[in-house]
Amino acid sequence: MKRSLKLLAVMAAFALVLAACGGDDDVTATTEPTGTTEAPAATTTTEGDAAATTTAPTGTSTTTGPATGASIDGVLTFGTILPVTGSLAFLGPPEVAGARLAIEDINAAGGVLGQPAVLIEGDSGDDTQDIVNPEVDRLLAGGADAIIGAASSAVSKLVIDKITGANVIMFSPANTSPDFTTYDDNGLYFRTAPSDLLQGKVLADQIAAEGAQTIGVLYRQESYGQGLADSVKANFEALGGTVEPFIAYATDTENFDPEVDALVQADPDAIVVIGFVESANILTTMFERGIGPDTNAVWGVDGNIGGIGAELADPSIISGMRGTAPSVELASIADFTERLDGAYEGGVGGIFDYGAETYDAMVIVALAAEIAGTDDPVAVAAEINGVTKEGTKCTSYAECLALVQAGEDIDYDGVGGPYEFVDAGEPAAASFRISTYDGGDVPNPELDVYVFAGG
Repeated sequence: MKRSLKLLAVMAAFALVLAACGGDDDVTATTEPTGTTEAPAATTTTEGDAAATTTAPTGTSTTTGPATGASIDGVLTFGTILPVTGSLAFLGPPEVAGARLAIEDINAAGGVLGQPAVLIEGDSGDDTQDIVNPEVDRLLAGGADAIIGAASSAVSKLVIDKITGANVIMFSPANTSPDFTTYDDNGLYFRTAPSDLLQGKVLADQIAAEGAQTIGVLYRQESYGQGLADSVKANFEALGGTVEPFIAYATDTENFDPEVDALVQADPDAIVVIGFVESANILTTMFERGIGPDTNAVWGVDGNIGGIGAELADPSIISGMRGTAPSVELASIADFTERLDGAYEGGVGGIFDYGAETYDAMVIVALAAEIAGTDDPVAVAAEINGVTKEGTKCTSYAECLALVQAGEDIDYDGVGGPYEFVDAGEPAAASFRISTYDGGDVPNPELDVYVFAGG
C-alpha cells in the first residue's frame, strides 16, 4: 500500500510538470521604517526626466478623516501596504525593494502616460494590529490609483472592500488564499501570487512521493491558514493518505503544548506547520517533545519557510525541515536578485520571496494604464489581465511600452513568471521552490528544487 501511494504521488507530481502553462521569461529611496508613530515624511527624487515620490513607512499612521479614493489626474500613483512590521515582516524587505525597483525602471523608461509614476510607501502590519486601515486611508487620501499589497491574506480581507469600494485597484504580490478567486471585488483586485489550491497540491504530492501514509497539520485559524490547510488535506487524502491530527490554532496563541502533544500522540509520518512567525514556538516545542525533522518529516510553507530559522535561538533544531513557496528559480534571475538586495537598506537578508511578484504587479499596472490611456483605476483594471497573455511577448517595461506605443497587443512575461492571468485576475500556473534547512538561519539555496503546477 505504501509503495502504491508513493507511485501515485510521483505520477501526480510528473503530471503537474506536464500541465504547466506559460511562456518565457540605483534606487535613491531606501529609508527603512523607524517604527515611530509619527506620520511619515515624503521625499522626492529626480533622475533625468524620471521622478518618484516615496514615503518612508512607519509603524503606524496618524492620518484621520475619510478616504478620498483615486485622483484621476494623468499621473499614475502607487501606494503600498507591505509588511514592514508584524508577523510577516521577514517578507517586507524583498517586497519593498521590488516596489522601489519597479518605480525606478518604469520612470527610467519614460514613466506612464508621459509622466513619472509616483510611489507612496506604507506598512500593512498584521491582523492583530490596527495599522493597515489608517495606512489605506492615508494612501487613498494621497490619490493612490493602485495599492500594492497586502502580503497576508487576512490583512487584505480587512481592507479590500475599502480599497475596491473607492474604485481603486488592489494588487497583492503574495495573497494565496483561495477565497480571493471568487471575491466580489468590483473587478479591481488582482494578485501575482498563485492560489493555495496549487501550493496545497504541490505540498501533498511531495510528501506522499516520499512514502508518507499519514500527516499531521497545524495551521493558523485565518483565511490563509485555513485555505492552505484544506488544500493539503484534500489533496493528500485524494492520494489515499490520512490526515490526523488536523488542528487549527488562534493567531494569538503563545503556548502550543496541547497541539504538539496531539502530534506526539498521533506520531504521523510527516508534519506540516502552516503559520507565520509563531511557527518558531511550535517548532521549538516540537523539538522539546522529541518530534522534529530528525524523527518525522517536517514541512513548512511560504508563510514561514524563508525566515523561521532566524527566529530560533538554535536554528540547527530544524535541520532537515523543508517547505514550499511560490517562486521562480532564483539562479535564472540572479541579476534581479542582486538589484533587489541593493534596493533595501542593509539588504534583504537572503530572502527574495515575493520581490519579483511585487515588481511585476507594478509593471503590469503601469502597462495597463498605458493601454487604457488614463490613470482611471476602473479603466486600468479592465486592461490588466490582457497585459499578461495573448500578444507579442515582452519581458521588461521598456520593451513592452515600446510595443504598446506602436499599437501592438502585448504578453508580459515578468521576472516572476509568465502569469497568464485568468478572468479572476490571478495566475493560471506557477512554479514552486522546495527549500531545505541544513542548520543555518535561512534555507540552503544549493538544495532548492523547483516544481510547476497549474494548467
